[in-house]
Amino acid sequence: MQATYWRDRAIEWAQETGDTAMQGYVLLKKAQAAYDERDALRMLTLSQAVQTGPWQLPIRIRAEAAQQEARGHAMLGESNVMVERKLDQAHQLLGDAEEADGQALGAHYNSTLLTMQTAICHTEAGQPRRAAELYQQWLSANRFSPRDYGYFLSLMASSLALAGEPDEAARMGLASLPLARETNSGRTMQELAKVLTTLTPWKTRAAVRELQEATSA
Repeated sequence: MQATYWRDRAIEWAQETGDTAMQGYVLLKKAQAAYDERDALRMLTLSQAVQTGPWQLPIRIRAEAAQQEARGHAMLGESNVMVERKLDQAHQLLGDAEEADGQALGAHYNSTLLTMQTAICHTEAGQPRRAAELYQQWLSANRFSPRDYGYFLSLMASSLALAGEPDEAARMGLASLPLARETNSGRTMQELAKVLTTLTPWKTRAAVRELQEATSA
C-alpha cells in the first residue's frame, strides 16, 4: 500500500535527520492506519509507543495518542475504566495545550476533533448512544472539510443504528452519501455499508429502504 510505504520512508528520514518528534508523529499516523485496517492490537501498541518513546512531543500529539490508546483498549474489549482514564488524559492534555503549546506539529488537533474521536471510542466500547449524543452536540458542517464531515456523518449513522434508532440512522446515512461520492471517500462508503448491515432488522422501514436504494444507485 502506497501510504504505508511513505510512512515507513518518513520514519527513516526522521531518524536520519535526528527529528525525534517527527518519528513519534509518524507512529501516530501508523496507529491511525491500523484502526482503518481494524487491527486493534497494532493500534494499541503503536499508540503506546508514541507516548513512551525517547522524544519530546507537543502536547497535542500526546493528547491524540492517549485518545488512540483508549480506542485500542475499547476495540479489544478491555475495561471501560481503562478506556475512560485514557480519554480523560487526552482531554486534560488538550486543555493544557490550548494554553501552553505553540508548536506547529499537531496544531490541527482541537477539542472538536477530539470529541469526534471520543464518540468513535464510545461506539467501540459498546456505548453507541453516548457516541450519538456527542455527534448530535458537536458535529456541524462548518467545523470540518466536506470529506471529513461526510465521514463523521456516516459514523453518527452507525452509532444511531447500533443504538436502535433506524430512521435517524438512515437519515444521517442519506446526508453522508452525497458527500462521500463528491469527495470519493472510500472509508465513508465502507462505513455506510456497515450501517446498512446493522440496519438489516429494519430493512422494511421506508427510511432504511431509501438509504439502501440510494447507495445502490
